[in-house]
Amino acid sequence: RLHIWHSHTHTWVLRHCSNDIFLPFLMSSSSGLLSCKRREGGENEKDVLTGEEAEKKEGAADWEKDLEDVRFGIAVKGFQKVVELLNLQPGMTGPEVQAHVKELTKATKLSALKHMKEGGGDFSEVAAYIKDPTIFLSHCWQFTLQDIMESLDELDEDEVVWFDLFTVPQNEDPSKPPKPFSWWSSTFFKNVERIGKVVMVMKPITKPITLTRAWCVFELYACIATKSGFDVAMPAQVRESFLALIRDDHRSFFKTISSVETRKCEAGQPQDKENIARVIAGAGGFGEIDQMVIERLKEWFVRVLEDQVKTSDIVERAAYRHSLGAMCREDGKYDDAEEQLKLALEERKATLGEDHPDTLWTKAWLGQAYSFMWKQKESVAILVECLQKQKEVLGEDHEHTIFTACELGANYGVYLNRFDEGEEMLEDCLERAKRVLGEEHAQTLIIMNNLALTYATSGKADEAKELYLECIERCKEKLGEGHPETLMTMFNLGLFYKAQRAYKEAEAIYYECFQRQREVLGANHDMTLRVMLGLGTVYCEDDEKLEEARQLFEDCLQRMAATKHQEERICRNWLRDCQIRLRMLAPKADVKTEEEEGEESVGEGGSGGGEEERAGEGESE
Repeated sequence: RLHIWHSHTHTWVLRHCSNDIFLPFLMSSSSGLLSCKRREGGENEKDVLTGEEAEKKEGAADWEKDLEDVRFGIAVKGFQKVVELLNLQPGMTGPEVQAHVKELTKATKLSALKHMKEGGGDFSEVAAYIKDPTIFLSHCWQFTLQDIMESLDELDEDEVVWFDLFTVPQNEDPSKPPKPFSWWSSTFFKNVERIGKVVMVMKPITKPITLTRAWCVFELYACIATKSGFDVAMPAQVRESFLALIRDDHRSFFKTISSVETRKCEAGQPQDKENIARVIAGAGGFGEIDQMVIERLKEWFVRVLEDQVKTSDIVERAAYRHSLGAMCREDGKYDDAEEQLKLALEERKATLGEDHPDTLWTKAWLGQAYSFMWKQKESVAILVECLQKQKEVLGEDHEHTIFTACELGANYGVYLNRFDEGEEMLEDCLERAKRVLGEEHAQTLIIMNNLALTYATSGKADEAKELYLECIERCKEKLGEGHPETLMTMFNLGLFYKAQRAYKEAEAIYYECFQRQREVLGANHDMTLRVMLGLGTVYCEDDEKLEEARQLFEDCLQRMAATKHQEERICRNWLRDCQIRLRMLAPKADVKTEEEEGEESVGEGGSGGGEEERAGEGESE
């Protein structure tokens, strides 16, 4: 249940009690975030919510009444009729709709929907469409009603949407104090929880406005915190462009999420921005919220691709399947990537032919996936065949040809120790990419990373460092600090510093990379766990940080075991050696190895460092 008490001094406190969520998000106009106290003991234990001279019973009753007043939604099939009856124009934005509704309902002080439901007359024909909502509609007030109506066309006509401009009264009752931020935040959160599903209207395709608005991000956070369903709706032309974009370029997703930075979100009222910032800070901080938002958006993006695979004809299906496989590769789900790319390759061979550019493109991505799965033999065989055909069909300067040559060069220079061949191929790729694609193109930056890694592997430290630093600077400027390509290059630079025994520099860049990886890719992503392991190995170089290393290894090992990560055994070895060193340094301390705790035996011996076993090997792209 949600309990609230309101005092004459307008100080509000909310405690939202559920199985695993505590959200202290109501604000005092003078003292900021208020605390909630729990009375302990006895069978009649209660939550005690404090405020200045709180009027408990009356406030609780008022709150329940307020919730009742904003409970209505409008069926999708009746939304346009409501717009017409309210004499609203499709081109109106949120503020214009608010002003119109405010004037219409100034006598009754009701919401637009309740005004129509109780008004009778011409409004009686829409009364049947005003029901309990099944969807909470999250949108920006910059959007027009036309944007909203076109987005609703994606939904089932019997769905009922909670639309704030129609559902919430736009006139204040002069007999009551003004509604504070706490009322709005609690109303939105409670309705998200009650309804159980949020649909976010999103536009444009890249860097959507919705993800830059504080209230929209708050609503998405409420969706996550209450374990509600989530989906995205778009105006017709925006959705058409979006589907075409993700069919041809799965990396458009990363352009979409690049705008997710809750710390920088704006609100129409500066005080709302500050209050929402306090809510987020109290619920785990901006980084944690960013991670939750990005993860939910990623789930939605993959679901859209899967739906298109199921519903498209074979040619379109192969294209969407290719994007789905490539997205799985980016997400560290290599087995799924292999499966989808193999199916896409067969579909494209059947419909387009073996030498078609799209078929060769899928083959190149499959070769890259094998490289990430440590299947270098299969990877090289596919890439060599693919590269030869692409040179014949597309020419050496085509972007796809450059991509394949880059992947093959990385295999030679990084994984197979064929340094001369790898360097020659990657240097040629870099020259072509700069000339054809431009120095700041994403593919150019990927080649720079792979060439720097090859230099580092072959012992050319000065060349490697110079190229790494240039690549990271350009990646951050062009792609963004949280882009996977940026993070990959940072990871490799951290490895380079560690190999050069520059532990201070290695720790700094590993730590930054680790924080970003968790936000963008998630705590259990393949690359996040590799960075986590790498950071722990750097901590091990400092006896004073061994305890931090131990905690990091234990967390990392647990996550690796759950995901069957390839480097689980290496992490286990590092943890064991870290425990032994802690015991040696503090004999009386209660530090036990896994064997002493009765956990699984390590098995193979050798130094926990295990770097000879690929721990900390760089990643090519």
